Amino acid sequence: MDENQFKQTLETILDDLKTKLENSKGIAVFVKERAKFEGWLKVEIVDILCNKMDPKKITPEAPDNNKNITSKENKKGQHIDIVFDNSALELKAVNTSYKHEGIENKTRPITDNVKQLVKDINKLRELYREDIKNKAILFVVFPLYQNNIKKFEDEQLSKLEVEKQDIMYRQFNTVNFITNGIITNRIYCGIVREQ
Repeated sequence: MDENQFKQTLETILDDLKTKLENSKGIAVFVKERAKFEGWLKVEIVDILCNKMDPKKITPEAPDNNKNITSKENKKGQHIDIVFDNSALELKAVNTSYKHEGIENKTRPITDNVKQLVKDINKLRELYREDIKNKAILFVVFPLYQNNIKKFEDEQLSKLEVEKQDIMYRQFNTVNFITNGIITNRIYCGIVREQ
């Protein structure tokens, strides 16, 4: 898969995932409670990929086999969320603490979530496998209201050290069961390049 095909695959994942997220009442409950759903994301993205390519080319929780990791602690359990064809994809669900009516007020330090994103991006940058040519991180940020998008992007996205032109996103809405209003959320996907 060349870089253009990789970008097209990521665009397909974003489009299909947006539809799945908007049509899931279960995800609306998770958003309301600010609860993470990375396992669900992994299953749904593998399903999207299975519709695009031979399932034999898809490996969830693939060992990273990174020869550069020397610490036993880091090597134990280290994996890539999804490997497909010659590409690696890491996933995160980033819950925010932005206040909104009908959303459970819970302390969810976004800076800790962003640190985890940076850690995964660095893991991808340090991944040296001959069979992996393309790398990306996909993360769902929720809840992320219209009035918080610029703040999130200015204060948090810049910490990821991913080029702006390499970041794609889709906005999706979930239903607020308390107010019957709409909750805005975003899926971001950034191509990870060597520095």
